[in-house]
Formats: sequence, C-alpha cells, structure tokens
Amino acid sequence: MKIQVNFMPTAAPPSSTFSQYTEKHLAFDICNVCNAQCYYCQTGFCNRNKIPCGKKEKFIEVSLFERILRYLKEQRFVEADTKIHLYNWGEPMLHPEFAKIIEISKKENCLVALSTNAAVLPKLPDTFDASNIGFVKISMCGFSQASYDKIHRFDFERIKENIEILVHTFRQHGFVGEFYIYFHVYQFNLHELQAAYDFAKTLSITCHPVFAVINDWEKLKDYLQNTLSTEYLNNIARDLLTGVGMGNLKPTNRCPMAPNLTIDADGRCVLCCLVDEDLGNVFEMTPEKWQRLHHESATCRECMQLGIPRLEFNAMTVDMERLAQAFAPR
Repeated sequence: MKIQVNFMPTAAPPSSTFSQYTEKHLAFDICNVCNAQCYYCQTGFCNRNKIPCGKKEKFIEVSLFERILRYLKEQRFVEADTKIHLYNWGEPMLHPEFAKIIEISKKENCLVALSTNAAVLPKLPDTFDASNIGFVKISMCGFSQASYDKIHRFDFERIKENIEILVHTFRQHGFVGEFYIYFHVYQFNLHELQAAYDFAKTLSITCHPVFAVINDWEKLKDYLQNTLSTEYLNNIARDLLTGVGMGNLKPTNRCPMAPNLTIDADGRCVLCCLVDEDLGNVFEMTPEKWQRLHHESATCRECMQLGIPRLEFNAMTVDMERLAQAFAPR
C-alpha cells in the first residue's frame, strides 16, 4: 500500500502544536452523556455494548455551573488566558441548556472551547453570542457511511449537513475562533482523508488528522502491559495504526496535563482527562491541593511510567511523511 502525501491544511494551525494542548486550560464536562458508539472510547464502548459507564446520565445544572466558574476564578484556576474546555467524556451539545451555559461563561468573561461529534445541534436563541468560544473541534471517524458504521454509528450525510449548519450558525452569532475537523485516522479510512480536506476547504476550516488511539485508561494500560484480551487485540490489529501512532512511548517524569484541572458534571474533580479517579468536590480544591494530589498519585506515576502522557503530544498528531514511509513498498 502506498500513500500519496498531497493533503494540505485549509488554514494554518496555531504556531504551537495545536494550542488546545499547550495553552493553559481546564476540562469541565457539562454532561456525563455521549450519543456515539466509538469502540475505542470508554463511553462509546459502554454505549455500544449497553453497559453502565460508571456515571449517572446527568447534565450539570446551570446554577451549579455558574457557581463553579466563580469559584474557579476566585481560586485562580481560571485567569484571563485560560480556556475552559466544556467537554471530556460527554457530548456538550446534548446539554438541554447549552445556550445558557455559553451565556453564563460569556457573562463571567470566560473563554471556552468545544468538542463535538456533530450528531445533534443545540437549539440557539436569536440572542446567542458565540464570541467567547475560542475553538470548536469536530471529531470525525472517516468520510463515508462505511467508516461511520464502524465507529460512531451515525448517519454520515446528516453529520456533513450538521457541520455546515454549525459553522454557518456560529459565525453568524459572532464566532471568530477556529473550527477544526479532527479526522481520526484508522487503517480503513486512509483513502478518505483527501475528501475530508476538500470538504473542510469548502467551509474555510482546518482538517487536522490524528491517529485514533485507545481512549480508555484501563484498556490502554492493559495494552501497554500486554494483558489485553485477544478479541480486543484483534480489533486493534484490524483498525488502528498503533505501530505508527504509539510505537515510541517511553517512560517520562512529567505530565503536561497534570496542572490542568478536570471537573465532571457532578462538580467533582477527577484525576485527569483520561482517568476518572475522584479527587473530591471542586469547592474544596485549591491549586496547591491539586498539585499535591497529582504529586502523590500512584496512578499518575503508573501512567508516566507507561509513557502515556507522551501520547497527546507526540503520537496522536499525524505526520503525513512518516505515515507514507510506514506504508511505502519495501
């Protein structure tokens, strides 16, 4: 198999390796619900197999959201340059009061960011103001119905239509940030990348390919420790590009994600965006306590020993030249 590298981004990415990873930010899940069935994501896997995900289906109450924002500002978790990512495991646009959540964040002078699978669009009033949304990341599992049948299990044509509506509507309501299509690269959708770039170009947004990975702490840990089930390993061998995307993970003594607070829709602080280990009520958290809890965490030490913190920064971003070399004829 030979891959021709002629894909060109439709807009220049930020000067850093995509600023949503290197900026000062925190993750704030406004809902514990997702509607996708992604096999390699812990919530999607639960949805696909109709098993409990460990959290109650819940949307954060607007009043609680507002109280938490104010507390985060008081404690200086949130400052002028902090982006609040209104997502982690949940799909933020499912929140029934999504527009109100954005309105409150605007009122509190908070810069926010979104990630969505674009399967459902929120109802927005005429007064909706999107000017404090820094970026919107749109996750796509390919660019065909066949790819969507394998992973998200949505109607692909509806997804394209929703993306067009979302881009147009947000811009109409004052959005001046960046839209990114995060094209999750699997073995079965490499040939669809060009079509995704072409689609992004029609909307003047960026298409950014990233390697699909195991987005589930327990399964990722089992994979790296060679204790994963045979069935799951067979699916990985069929679908993922682990040799290219995860082949060089090495132990590290630093996690760039550790300073970034992660909050769920119950107002509880969890260890990080990957591990749902409960660290207590957000109103009892201070920056000093957060730093100490991470420093003392056995889970953090295990994660760093496995090299997982390197995944976000080194392994997920697709280097097209490197990908082409991996598939070049020998």
